[in-house]
Amino acid sequence: MTSIYDKLKQLQYGEEYPFHMPGHKRNLKIDPLLDEIAKVDITEITGFDDLHHPEEMIRDLMDNLKQIYGTEESYLLVNSSTAGNLSAIAALCKIGDKILVARNCHKSVYHAIELLGLDPVYIYPEVDEDGICEGITKEQVEAVIKEEKMIKAMVLVSPTYEGRVSDIRGISDVLHQYDIPLIVDEAHGAHFIYHEAFPESAVSTGADIVIQSLHKTLPAMTQTGLLHLCTDCVSKEMMQKKLSIFQSSSPSYVLMSSIEQCIHICDGNRGYFQQYCERLWILREKLEKLQHIQLVRTDDIGKLVFSVKNTMISGEKLFEILRDQYHLEMEMSELYYVIAMTSICDTQEGYDRLYEAMTEIDQMIDLEKKQNKNHIQNNFKKMNFHKNRKAMKPEEATRRKRCQIDYKQAEGMIAAEFVFLYPPGIPLVVPGEVIDDHAIHKISQYEQNDMKVIGLDNHKIYIIDERI
Repeated sequence: MTSIYDKLKQLQYGEEYPFHMPGHKRNLKIDPLLDEIAKVDITEITGFDDLHHPEEMIRDLMDNLKQIYGTEESYLLVNSSTAGNLSAIAALCKIGDKILVARNCHKSVYHAIELLGLDPVYIYPEVDEDGICEGITKEQVEAVIKEEKMIKAMVLVSPTYEGRVSDIRGISDVLHQYDIPLIVDEAHGAHFIYHEAFPESAVSTGADIVIQSLHKTLPAMTQTGLLHLCTDCVSKEMMQKKLSIFQSSSPSYVLMSSIEQCIHICDGNRGYFQQYCERLWILREKLEKLQHIQLVRTDDIGKLVFSVKNTMISGEKLFEILRDQYHLEMEMSELYYVIAMTSICDTQEGYDRLYEAMTEIDQMIDLEKKQNKNHIQNNFKKMNFHKNRKAMKPEEATRRKRCQIDYKQAEGMIAAEFVFLYPPGIPLVVPGEVIDDHAIHKISQYEQNDMKVIGLDNHKIYIIDERI
């Protein structure tokens, strides 16, 4: 039986190059803290302050963060954006409240909805010609707000996993006319403030609470993040209380130190980001010349999204080829695209390896097309974000009597559990939603491509023990 430690040692000395989280890319040269972890791994001891009642060095770091980000208060997250999303929603909503939710939000948002028995009203993002969600618009929000009453807050994800951003300034202007606060899950945008080539951060464009994962795109350890309170939508004391509920009572000082080091490095060395962007622009220009695999447009240039819709291979197959043949581990795959995540810690050698691999694969696809007259291209068809019918609130669905059934026989049933691909963690089906032929077809597509679907148990899905 292989231990976690042995697996980590194998990873340390293997050939795989990490085009995936976390942002420090196991590059120890940029931050000596990462090479000294065992020597500084402590919990609360005398003279080291308290994350949940900060008065000394942690309070000083929070004050520094406020100055850098221009916030009312900035809190340290050692349970990453998941704890931030849960805390923000709990701070703004009471049990049973109605909340406006972008349907492509992370599963942690839905967990907050379930825990608080909230009544979600969904906004569905538009889908582009590559099958990727666009950002939410102010017009979409305004249309819903005029119809739905008593909404207590809105939460959306910007940027998305694929690097698309929403109109935060326009959306916040609309919401604030109705005294509705805006929570932005900016987990993938912690780097935005450090260079003008990136989109503006939601922190400076009108959001009330912004949650960021430092570890996703910056040189910080996994589980590190920030929650920014940007307005007086909730008191600092209430925000601290909710964070204390959803974060460990024994927070890691290694993680808190990593947050401090990360911000110090990024804020004090903006040149890293200039070099990063220059390398990205060159790499993207080269990758755009591929003939069959397409580099997809993103608002965040740090996200490299490769579409295979015009090829005969799936996104999962491209993911496997890059991993098994080129030792390049991508961040995630979908049916028709693959995502590579980049950061200031990437090396030129890594970029060169990625470009050479993509070029060879693209040429292989071209050769197979020419040799195979019966070449079958991907059965890609642009579709809008599917709207499942909500039969009941998620919290109610999780309390009902349940049973399991083969997912192919579940049409018309009410889901009792989440079903999703992870990553990205966006639910295909939410508890309380009706399972229809679209969901069944999507699950089948994932399984046919050997993609791991969370929420299935030997092809069976949990449903409420009643038909509607």
